[in-house]
Amino acid sequence: MPRYTIGVDIGGTKIAAGVVGSAGRVLARVTSRAHAGQPPEKVIAATLQAVQTVQARAGLAGSDIAAVGVGFPGHVHSARGLVLTCSNLPAWNNHPLRERLQEALELPVVLDNDCNCAAWGEYRYGAGRGARYLCYITLSTGCGAGIVLDGKLYAGATGTAGEIGHTVVDPGGPLCTCGKRGCVMSYACGMALSRMACERVRRGEPTLLRELCGPAPEQISGEAVAQAAAQGDRVAQELLATTGHYFGLALSTIVQLLNPDRIVIGGGLAHIGAPLMDPCLQALNENIHPSLIGSAEIVFSQLWEDAGMIGAADLARELAGSVQ
Repeated sequence: MPRYTIGVDIGGTKIAAGVVGSAGRVLARVTSRAHAGQPPEKVIAATLQAVQTVQARAGLAGSDIAAVGVGFPGHVHSARGLVLTCSNLPAWNNHPLRERLQEALELPVVLDNDCNCAAWGEYRYGAGRGARYLCYITLSTGCGAGIVLDGKLYAGATGTAGEIGHTVVDPGGPLCTCGKRGCVMSYACGMALSRMACERVRRGEPTLLRELCGPAPEQISGEAVAQAAAQGDRVAQELLATTGHYFGLALSTIVQLLNPDRIVIGGGLAHIGAPLMDPCLQALNENIHPSLIGSAEIVFSQLWEDAGMIGAADLARELAGSVQ
């Protein structure tokens, strides 16, 4: 009986794949950025290459692999194996990704939203262990959530539960990648932070970001904003406060609606820490019923960048067990 599964975490800018054994132990991993901004055919090719590379890196034959789990950003209907929409990658509407990968790999494949996979990884092996009503929320290229209730992933009627990033918090706000205005993701994610930073630089405001990124930048990373903020730059500090504030509004919606006992925060921007999290927690507590303040334990991820990969592999292990 095959002992291993492979987990793949497809993000807006990075693919991470890992061979995962029992207890969530990662035997080998590989990352790729070849797919960023590319259409489905290129993303699928990069995914297949990542799976083959990590299997070879672990020294395993195809017969050693029981199944592959894939986390994908956007609206995913896991039961049907479809990517319904994706804000971070182009041309994915109603794409049968699971079927495409199963045909190419000749292995069982489970497909789910990337945040669902990360939530499951944290629930099983990370900061979510022991929680009964868990919400994992990522602050990265985008913003999304995964929900585990009484030991089961909650997917919703169309498989898209947890898309907190596309909750409208300002109907007259900036255009979101989904086509609506004023979504959480218009303010609280890496893409939004970059857009706001570029706008401030182009307006000619005095800021260290001009020196770090040039007078007309196309993109400014969260790391650059955090670096400038740490050096006392007012514009950068205001940008982090804005992103943190709207992320806190997202958390307040989660607390009011789901009443979780634990919220796990992951994603690259979460590493910024207090300059972003202090305004986040302030906004959270200002926008929930007073009786709910402190009702959810809020912790950082323990698995970080591996959460989605490990969670996807664990879901694949469950799938393999059900088809044995």
